[in-house]
Amino acid sequence: MINRKIWLNLLVFGLFTSMVIFGQEASEKSVEKYNPAYHFYPSIDPTGLFYYGGQYFLNWNTAVSNDLVHWKITKDGIDRNKVVKSIFGSNSGPNPFGPGSLSQSQVISIESGSAVVDWNNTSGMSKDSYPPLIAFQSRSIAYSIDSAKTWIKSETPPTIENSTGTGDPKVFWYEPEKKWVLLMGWTSGQKIKFFSSKNLKDWKYMSEFGPWGAINKAWNCVDFFQLAVDGNPLNKKWVLVISVQTCSGQYFIGDFDGTRFTLDQEFINQLSCDAYQPSGTMLFNFERGIDDWKMEGDAFIECPSNAEGISGKEGKRFINSAHNRSSSQGKITSPEFTISKNCINFLVGGGNYPNDECVNLIIDGKVVRTQTGTDDSNLTWKGWNIPEFRGKQARIEIIDKITEGKSMFDRGFIYCDAIMLCDELPAPEKYNPGWEKAFWVDWGTDFYAARSWSNYAPEEKRSIWVGWMGNHLYRSNEPLFGLISVPRTIELKSFPEGIRFIQNPIKELESLRITHKVADEITFEGIWKPKKLQPAKNTYELIVEFENISAGEFGLKLCVGENEQTLVGYKVSEEELYVDRRNSGYDEFSKAFPSISKGPLKSRTNTTRLHIFIDKCSIEVFGNNGETVISNKIYPDMSSLGIELFSNNGKVKVKSLDIWELGHLD
Repeated sequence: MINRKIWLNLLVFGLFTSMVIFGQEASEKSVEKYNPAYHFYPSIDPTGLFYYGGQYFLNWNTAVSNDLVHWKITKDGIDRNKVVKSIFGSNSGPNPFGPGSLSQSQVISIESGSAVVDWNNTSGMSKDSYPPLIAFQSRSIAYSIDSAKTWIKSETPPTIENSTGTGDPKVFWYEPEKKWVLLMGWTSGQKIKFFSSKNLKDWKYMSEFGPWGAINKAWNCVDFFQLAVDGNPLNKKWVLVISVQTCSGQYFIGDFDGTRFTLDQEFINQLSCDAYQPSGTMLFNFERGIDDWKMEGDAFIECPSNAEGISGKEGKRFINSAHNRSSSQGKITSPEFTISKNCINFLVGGGNYPNDECVNLIIDGKVVRTQTGTDDSNLTWKGWNIPEFRGKQARIEIIDKITEGKSMFDRGFIYCDAIMLCDELPAPEKYNPGWEKAFWVDWGTDFYAARSWSNYAPEEKRSIWVGWMGNHLYRSNEPLFGLISVPRTIELKSFPEGIRFIQNPIKELESLRITHKVADEITFEGIWKPKKLQPAKNTYELIVEFENISAGEFGLKLCVGENEQTLVGYKVSEEELYVDRRNSGYDEFSKAFPSISKGPLKSRTNTTRLHIFIDKCSIEVFGNNGETVISNKIYPDMSSLGIELFSNNGKVKVKSLDIWELGHLD
């Protein structure tokens, strides 16, 4: 398999508190195999996004663009790269776009934050009538008065009342009160705090928001903007987006009065009702001793545990194998019980070590179901669907053979709590394991730290954002560290269930189209292989419209090759869109990578429209005009170019299928 290193270094340099440098040690073949053709890369969080002087800026003037699609590395970005190479050496791997060319491989990003144009010179930093550009990064501030060519770090950091935030600030101008507003995530809990300022230097506390929605993981990379509902400029709502680490980002819709953001009642109603709490017969809640469990080894000798600071547990006590700093090993086995319902649900946390650190269901002395942790220190609901075992006698077995986790995300312990017999699986298992109930902006594993531009060209009426395609669970080990998603328009649209956030690829991406192929309309069941549509490379855009005749499930198999395929499918009865990358190609770098990403997609008509972008190492799926989006990394072989369509348990009609091969963004 390909052996490539993605390395990240922090560098204190000039303006910037820290800069992140990406390099790859790889052969020309392996670089070509995975490096994308039309996505901007490598990159961490999209940061410092603003428009000035007829150009859009990305990552603090590392790159500029006229259309948000074709990016040009700036001299400033090149100069930073030279400084870094003089310190760390020039052996950063071959250039994926040819020897000597300046390309995305030379991008250097810095600490996450935001930037604004101070048109009214409220900061007093203007010179020669040029409005200053102000950059905010955690607790530092810098400014430029020469169109971002050079930056000056302020000797005095901004004054923020009661400041213990996590950084990643969002700053914007609030026109009704002629003031600046700053939002920042908070270390003391899942909260966002709001501050105001007249001069971009002295910030006064105004209010806070949260916790709501997904509250068991870290909040950061906040964004906040106003959007028209259904395109009506007289009906606007504020949207708050918060990245939830190792997941995606959740969004909230409400109102902002210049001081406080308040949720719409419909969101309050939805998020106040914990539909993820299963109901049923409690087998083991661990609120008292476990003397009736058989114990081997000493990993569970302190159970039941009442350790503080653990989110997600039921009651005060739970199973915890972190004895002796997680270096102990052992196993506990429950007393026998009768399976009287279709499901067993339980809370679990800790390491993802199949067979070695897990919860097992034992029937007739054999393991018939197993569940690891999710590489998380908190507990989340999991479940087994076991109708075939109703009436059987069973036991629960909890094992910990791991003495030390391999990284900060590979936990060397197992947590378990609230083992229940239930009629159905817990709601989190309906979609993505480990994800809480929330309004998610993207249901894939690789769309994080999404940010919109702080301002746009005068004639631009759309709001546009991008996200980082990567995941903290495997970011240091995967072949290609991270890239920026395709730019997307963001809108609010009314549905029968309420106002929802939608996103679609911007029209300017059509400029990348080279060749166009079209399939004839066809109705089929089983597998259909439109061979004439096979692309020359996995760098294409595909739009397909299905009309369901009688199928229970249908979709596409993409990047098909020897023992490789990425499935994009729709389950009719579940109203569920999914991307299955369990056999999508190279995945040995992380046991968390092979997975299925699922999201709800209402069957509002009998037609399902999928708009898909494939770019060597990534797939982005927009379902029904951006109502549901799934963005994932994949690593198929260069020869895995097949495209197949499938229909299970009935027929489906392909009303239309268009595919465009896409060219390089330069």
